[in-house]
Amino acid sequence: MDDLICTLALKKIKGLQNHHIFFLLKIFKNSCEIFKAKRSDFLKAGLKNEYIKILTDTRIVRMAFFDAIEEIEEASKNGIKITTYNSASYPPNLNFIKNKPLVLYYKGVLKENIKFAVAVVGQRKPPDYAENIARNLTEQLCLSGFSIISGLATGIDAVAHRAALKKNGYTMAYIGSGLLEPIYPPENIDLYNEIILHNGAIVSELPLHEKISPKNLVARDRLQSGSSLGIFALSSPEGGGTMKTCSFSLKQKRPVFIPEYDKEIMNSKENLGLKSIIGNVGVSMLKFNKDFSLDLKDVMDELRIVYDDIYEEKLEIGNSLLVQPELFDLN
Repeated sequence: MDDLICTLALKKIKGLQNHHIFFLLKIFKNSCEIFKAKRSDFLKAGLKNEYIKILTDTRIVRMAFFDAIEEIEEASKNGIKITTYNSASYPPNLNFIKNKPLVLYYKGVLKENIKFAVAVVGQRKPPDYAENIARNLTEQLCLSGFSIISGLATGIDAVAHRAALKKNGYTMAYIGSGLLEPIYPPENIDLYNEIILHNGAIVSELPLHEKISPKNLVARDRLQSGSSLGIFALSSPEGGGTMKTCSFSLKQKRPVFIPEYDKEIMNSKENLGLKSIIGNVGVSMLKFNKDFSLDLKDVMDELRIVYDDIYEEKLEIGNSLLVQPELFDLN
């Protein structure tokens, strides 16, 4: 049996949640082995009777496989690819968060092993200064070798995606609906297509026909931060969607970087959300140079620490710590 089909089939079984499936995957070698297991194997693993009953019901299992194969075929016909948690194309930073997706659906190219990624986020109707900062910051990050993650929304998200494309950087957009639903927001259709055309990726954890909803958008926010080593939040009122991403990032132990605006700007309505988390553990201020560009030296140091904490990949040459050419260096 094919691992993708088996993994999707597990997701199609009603009553099984992601955490149930990952529990089983710790015991059995892979998804297909779960379907080969007998009742005695599940009992030995300590699985509850209610789940054993589901997994040993021939009718339920047969329907799950039928639905999985049908979805794979529909995805293929529409240029959509599917990757699983154990694939090389699965964003590696997601492996270190709670409730990671079992599968991801995507259009475009999911670059393999994108550990060096950051998220750039902010409100949908930002002030001009925040857009300028987002543009310049993203270009700096791309030139230092980082992939850029955001959420395809209008405002800061769109600015970040476009700035990455301008610098021939890699960008990934997480969306809050299935990939066969209408593109949201519709005004970003051209950007959506441009990301795909330039070998970026439009990504969703949701089945192909899942409609957009506030709940799905919030769930999408955890993937933006979880795929990144840290996030840059450039403007947000209280209660804005950006604050959800910041909250997820801090829970995932990924730093949140906020521009060190002057008092008047930080007290403005569009930044009260950011102001509310200043001083929290994990929140750092982005300093400005005299020419109003951003000083990213301390940022690179923090991202380096996060990377080391996650992967413990240290290559010491003299007194320097090298992980990949250009990364963590400023150009």
